[in-house]
Amino acid sequence: MSKEKVKSHCRVCERETNHSVLSQYDESSRGDYAYDMYYQILECMGCDTKSFRQIFKDIEQAFQISESEWEVPTETNVYPKFIKGHKELDGNYYLPNIVGEIYKEVILAFQEDALILAGLGLRGTVEAVCNNLNIEGRNLEVRISKLATAGYISRKDAERLHGIRFMGNDAAHEIKKPKLEQLSAALKIVEHLLSTVYIIEYEIDGKIETAINEFSKFEELLKKKLKDLNKGEEVPLIGILGKDMRRIKESVVLLEQELKENINKGKFDLMKIGKVDKYNESKNDLQHYIIN
Repeated sequence: MSKEKVKSHCRVCERETNHSVLSQYDESSRGDYAYDMYYQILECMGCDTKSFRQIFKDIEQAFQISESEWEVPTETNVYPKFIKGHKELDGNYYLPNIVGEIYKEVILAFQEDALILAGLGLRGTVEAVCNNLNIEGRNLEVRISKLATAGYISRKDAERLHGIRFMGNDAAHEIKKPKLEQLSAALKIVEHLLSTVYIIEYEIDGKIETAINEFSKFEELLKKKLKDLNKGEEVPLIGILGKDMRRIKESVVLLEQELKENINKGKFDLMKIGKVDKYNESKNDLQHYIIN
């Protein structure tokens, strides 16, 4: 016996697809208030994903549209709920705990049409990212700008994040409900931030060479390279890093300055500061380091 086929949204296929009705329970009333209710368990005919659908037909509010035809207001809800046109952020398991928790709550608020809470949550997600990255400032405006100056995001990204700040402020101080299209755009901006700062970093780590601007990553590279050198050797950074010197080209002055400070403070004890001299016919004198 063939199952009934209906059109319904599939959260995996992310669009309306054909579904089989695996089970259905009907409930009707013609008493004080007339209605028909249908409870259905559905299975996507494309990917086999299961969902639950509730259809409410408000017989009481039916209205005539022609001499022989009536229109019955109908409300359809599919569970688990979804955000139309939204694709789940791939790799959200890479997010730090608090950032991931706030992001999940934003999605839940969005799904439940709690748009004011969703607007507040998007702003809170940006705040959580700043906290996680130790980006300080007297307010979110300053912290967003510092995200850009620290190199985590582009200037264009910062301009967009200020839009999230404006929307969050309106939701918090004026209890102003954002429009759905505003929230949809804001969600894309925040997900781009999360992907840029966290997810892409994990996915490309060790797969391609990237420029290094942070001292912690520079330190990791140094430790790796020093394993190939002998104790007592005295060489400049180019002698230690070789071809990888290109990875710190944009920040070499600041990184080397911090390296020397850490050596002098005993925070980096794998080498000590040596002579300043030429290296392999270099035009300029270079700071050398003695390998411990």
